Amino acid sequence: MGYHIRVECADVASLQTTRTRNSELWFVNNNELESAILGYLARYVTRYEVDIYAFAPEGTHIHNVSMFPKANRSHFMRDFNSSVARAVDRYQKDYPGGGLWGRRYSAEPLVGNPDVEDYFFYTVLQPVNDGLVNDISEYPDYNCFEDAVTGRARQYTVVNWKKYHDARRWNKSVSVDDYTDTYTLTYKRLPGYEKLSQDEYAKLMREKLAERTAAILEKRGHKPPLGANRLKQVVPGSLPKNTKTSGPLDHRPRVLSKDPVRRGCGKDWYFKIQVQYKEASARFRAGELDVEFPKGTYRPPLFTVAREGPIPLY
Repeated sequence: MGYHIRVECADVASLQTTRTRNSELWFVNNNELESAILGYLARYVTRYEVDIYAFAPEGTHIHNVSMFPKANRSHFMRDFNSSVARAVDRYQKDYPGGGLWGRRYSAEPLVGNPDVEDYFFYTVLQPVNDGLVNDISEYPDYNCFEDAVTGRARQYTVVNWKKYHDARRWNKSVSVDDYTDTYTLTYKRLPGYEKLSQDEYAKLMREKLAERTAAILEKRGHKPPLGANRLKQVVPGSLPKNTKTSGPLDHRPRVLSKDPVRRGCGKDWYFKIQVQYKEASARFRAGELDVEFPKGTYRPPLFTVAREGPIPLY
């Protein structure tokens, strides 16, 4: 099995992906669930001060392209993914229960501004790249592109269900409105375009979107897409006809970049930290509990084990 660590970094963006168990299609054709997911996104982007560039719930999985200036990606992903899992259980009436996610989320660094832009478009163009539609405007579910390029701010209400149900244990007349908060979701502009006006930025991004869409369609050989009408007939929880699959032994990229120089620098950075982490982890497991781990990594947990022999009473 490959030895893969995640490194928290305050000034490097990354692509996060979480896939449902068995690649089941839970993120389709459900407006209530979509609104709840976006509300949780707004809540945790606000709470953890995340710079989010792109976000896409794509049937079987969720992508987000983000930077975490507080180096708190693990906390954000923990809270967001657990909230999404509860939302699916709440809003998908045929959800059978149990764990939603097939495995832990992946996170690959995007070492330069061009890489952030590439994976912004990778995320928003998923429906075209997967042959679902020929243009993202035809996609019936949420796509963040227009919100992201226009700087549009959307407000979402989020119910704190735990506090609400705790309160109802003692007072059945409490209102859910008393435990509802409003959060604003705003996407961060791609780095490198700060000097453009909002209109100039939106115009340029739409031109780039058209160019990349045309390139994908050319690569697809202009095969007809599945289309919006058939997408609206997809049953939540069903299995896709085709999906990406991978196991724990499969190769996963450590750094995402088309440029070999940036990719090489990113790998050097990553594997240097990996070596330091393995050395620190070995010393930690050997009993050196005060060993210092590389910045941006987490030490392994301490486990309680059974003690052999009787418990001394004196």
